[in-house]
Amino acid sequence: MKKFFLVFILLFFPFTNGFAKFENLAEVLKFQNNWKKHGTIYYKGSKYSIHTKQDYKGINKVLRKMVSIQKRDPNTNKRLRSYYIVYTENYTYYHKLSIPNESKSNGWYIYENVKGQWYTERRFFIDRRDLNNRKYYGIYKRKNNGKSIIGLYETNDGSRGNWTAYEYEKKFYSEDGLSKSRIKEEVLKAKKYLPKLYEIEDLLKNIEVKYYAQVKKNGNTQIVEKSDRDELPLDLQSEKEKIAKEKKELEIKKKKIDEERKILEEEKERLKKEKQIELEQNKLYAFSSGSGFITEQGNNGTVVTNEHVVSGCDSVLLSHKGEKIKARIFATDPTNDLAILKAKIYSSFVYPVSLSDAKLLEDVIIAGFPLGKEVSAAIKISKGSVSSLAGYGDNYSNFQTDAALNQGNSGGPIINKKGNVVGVAVANYGKKEGIESFNFGVKSSTLRAFANSNGINFTYPNTRDLTNAKLGEVITEGTVFIECHMTLANIKKIFSEIEKNKKAIYEKYK
Repeated sequence: MKKFFLVFILLFFPFTNGFAKFENLAEVLKFQNNWKKHGTIYYKGSKYSIHTKQDYKGINKVLRKMVSIQKRDPNTNKRLRSYYIVYTENYTYYHKLSIPNESKSNGWYIYENVKGQWYTERRFFIDRRDLNNRKYYGIYKRKNNGKSIIGLYETNDGSRGNWTAYEYEKKFYSEDGLSKSRIKEEVLKAKKYLPKLYEIEDLLKNIEVKYYAQVKKNGNTQIVEKSDRDELPLDLQSEKEKIAKEKKELEIKKKKIDEERKILEEEKERLKKEKQIELEQNKLYAFSSGSGFITEQGNNGTVVTNEHVVSGCDSVLLSHKGEKIKARIFATDPTNDLAILKAKIYSSFVYPVSLSDAKLLEDVIIAGFPLGKEVSAAIKISKGSVSSLAGYGDNYSNFQTDAALNQGNSGGPIINKKGNVVGVAVANYGKKEGIESFNFGVKSSTLRAFANSNGINFTYPNTRDLTNAKLGEVITEGTVFIECHMTLANIKKIFSEIEKNKKAIYEKYK
């Protein structure tokens, strides 16, 4: 009984793996260097003509055997759809053209049994609308673990490209630095092509098996509905005229394509210039600088400066202990020239603000970055005393000091010996006239009123005088360099009003 059962198995399953191996069309059809028609097949009510050809244009120049499957109109025999099955020693792929008569149109591809690559299968749609850039939307099955990558892969001029956007193990990635929302958008596009790819794969595999069976059944590769004699031209001259007409039509079509390509190239060049202009208009330049001081540190830290230092800026950057920090403008008071910035900034010291205004002849220190960083990047101080309790034009929200103050000092702290802020350095007058300048600061009471109206509180003031060493530490830790970045359009606007502007403009723009 055991012997009988063993013989039955060997007879019924003659192959070593126990299952009959499907022999593909590459092994039963004849292939030549030019396209040759083999016959027709009917599948689900549609007529398909079968053609074959071989060449050495496969990946790595290997031999490829191509089976063309053309869906025809049953009445006019006009080509409606173009499909292909391609066999090589390293892979098999199934393919559909978007436009039946244009080999370089968009298309759907299904690669299987791929050898020598990081993937074993891939299914994708090629978008060739951009002549210089191919977009591959699809899914790849990894060789090492069988898991899939789905998304968009792009190449320039047919060369090696990048994964613009893809999903792998439910996480999203981009080699081009796209935002997560853009990545998801491109991955979704890839997923929308999958049903069509599976539909094409199912159709071609069924035709492949059916035609293979039909060829094997007939015992030859030539399956026709009518005799070869019926397909021969009845009149050689008329056939020549037909060929000449088709050639002329092709030339007209080629000329039209060339004209359309020229228009497209011109349009691309125009769009490229427009994009360059737009990028240039939106590009930010470091235009001016000022000073500021920290009154609260942390993820939502607070920095005080002058309104004119940050007015009109498209972006504000703080420099603090060698680190560049982006800040946002939280509140401004153009009348008193004050501004409050918010930033993620950390410091071992924050400035307290005095509860009372500076007194006449009280000693003060001004800290900041006069003339920006053109002199040096280090913080600088000047000492003096309060020389008047009113500012320019009898402005009693300001006071006057004889401590040196230059452009770039604007927004910096004016402190007393206890390290408490008694004023915000704001402006100087008299330099242009060639006389000793008048330097001013916004009083601490004015700053407190502005801060309170915007829900900002300050650290309680120090009650004792600090040593010079401690004051130096306080100034270094709590003072920041502020840089104003602008677009060229805003810079031009500043220059149109240059006489009214108090910004410390970088030398290259002067």
